[in-house]
Amino acid sequence: MRKALFAVLLLLVAAPSLLAQDWRERRYQGYRDNQLDLTPFVGYRYGGRIYADQANLFSRNVDVNSSANFGLNLGIPITPYGTKIELLVDHQSTNFTDDGGLFSPSANLGDFDVTYYQAGVLVPFNQSRSLTPYISITGGIANLDPKFSGVSASNRFAASAAVGVKVPVNRNLALRIEERGFVTTMDRNDRCNRCYYQYNQNLYQGETNVGLDFKF
Repeated sequence: MRKALFAVLLLLVAAPSLLAQDWRERRYQGYRDNQLDLTPFVGYRYGGRIYADQANLFSRNVDVNSSANFGLNLGIPITPYGTKIELLVDHQSTNFTDDGGLFSPSANLGDFDVTYYQAGVLVPFNQSRSLTPYISITGGIANLDPKFSGVSASNRFAASAAVGVKVPVNRNLALRIEERGFVTTMDRNDRCNRCYYQYNQNLYQGETNVGLDFKF
């Protein structure tokens, strides 16, 4: 009985100093997002035009209709301070449209899938326990898949840049909000080899994403 009472008294005396030491360590140790994370996300992708001299599908320029997108992002830490290798898959099911002009309805010219497969680096800045802003730069391919009979999908080099923020919910979960832009290089045929000018006819798209960042 005396031994148990002595142990309790010892814990009562030691606990305040241990808690104070832990508080001091947490106070002076910066927040670090240095865990493996997996982020499923949904968003809305907008923009994009396919020019007549880039493909044989249409004899005129057509737009890529804005629509929802979804994907998965894997972050692999490479420094103790939150810099990560980023692996990204990002898919959109949409369709080609023909803008008929002001107040004219857009015609659906056929379905079109765009999927980005990317790898790059994410760099955070001004990390805190309440907010972690970051930038991301990636490169890889875009799989362009028109849903037309007799037409096969095509892969093109693509790159992206993003700015976003992570808002921690608890130790292993954060809300992630991001704005990302893509550029996909497109082939050009021989129709304008002798032109004295060239249009910038790459495929440009942007998107706004919201996801849940799970840390492991």
